Amino acid sequence: MKLSRRMGLIGIVILWGGAVLAGAPRLQVEGRALWEVTFFGEDDYFYQPSDIAVDRELKRIYVIETGNHRVSVFDFEGRFLKTVGSQGQGPGEFIRPTGACVREDSSLVVADHGNHRIQIFDAVGKHIETISTGTLNVADLAAAEGEYYTVPSFGNSGYNLNMGSEASHQPLLTVLNGAGDALRSFEVEDFADTHPFIRAIKHRVSLALSPEGRIYLPYFAINRVLVFDREGHETGRFDRPLPFKPRVPKLEKQTSADGRIAMRASMDMVSQAADFGPGGKLYLLTHIGSFVELMKGVTKREDIPRPPMRIDVIEPASRRLERSLPCEAGTRAFAVLDARRLVCVFENDSGEIVLSCIGF
Repeated sequence: MKLSRRMGLIGIVILWGGAVLAGAPRLQVEGRALWEVTFFGEDDYFYQPSDIAVDRELKRIYVIETGNHRVSVFDFEGRFLKTVGSQGQGPGEFIRPTGACVREDSSLVVADHGNHRIQIFDAVGKHIETISTGTLNVADLAAAEGEYYTVPSFGNSGYNLNMGSEASHQPLLTVLNGAGDALRSFEVEDFADTHPFIRAIKHRVSLALSPEGRIYLPYFAINRVLVFDREGHETGRFDRPLPFKPRVPKLEKQTSADGRIAMRASMDMVSQAADFGPGGKLYLLTHIGSFVELMKGVTKREDIPRPPMRIDVIEPASRRLERSLPCEAGTRAFAVLDARRLVCVFENDSGEIVLSCIGF
């Protein structure tokens, strides 16, 4: 049974033994999808989702929607609860939010990327604090002991370009205090490049904070994961077995006209997001094919194929790949619910954005 957003239903439906019940998610009897959400509330739907954060204590799923300038909230069974925030520049409002995390007290911390600030909400969604980050870009973050570990590029944020810099590398992560002041940066010189666009691509990472307080930084376009302590000391690094050899990002074309610069690069994507699940396992959203090869012959944006992906589960101590979990092609973000379930968001073949719970 295919549901259209034009039906105007409040909520969604569940299919079970031929019965149709209103107000609950659609259940996939076959396969690994336990439920799926494509529209919710009063004929509402996702637009440009960028990240998913999870509160395992309260059993809440937070979908950060860059295009809708808000956070949509669901329970672990896929029931829509509410939205947090709206478009604007006031307290509790967003301009293109891109990432979020949940603190131990169940408060929600959101990277309000377009407003250059961090916003904090209590467990019921009430705005309680705004932290200005000045000129620093914050696209995703993790919080621990009053500090915020931030990356400048993530999800729908684009790349963190510094056109005037002649440096060969840039910070991977910046640590802020509760006032938004930069305390320290995590930097390496592994993939140096003086061109600002390629430098930005090479230094784009996602981040995950382990239960032991280690910061894991998987590269977006390079097969490597760096591990730091919270002071910024590198404590390890590792690569993973992939079914293809990623191509090093390379500048293909740069043009300038009417004061505007356009740049194009060829690159393969490796990891787009990371999370820690129960038991301290590291989960990595992983591409399993060359995007460069996939794009050969594609000339129209609407013809861009959905890249095949999987979620790798890593044992942090040994850095061994324990298993790989299936996920939909073109998955944009994911989060681990518990030892048997995770949620991901993707665009299906009909162009609908889907929030899906996968059992394993």
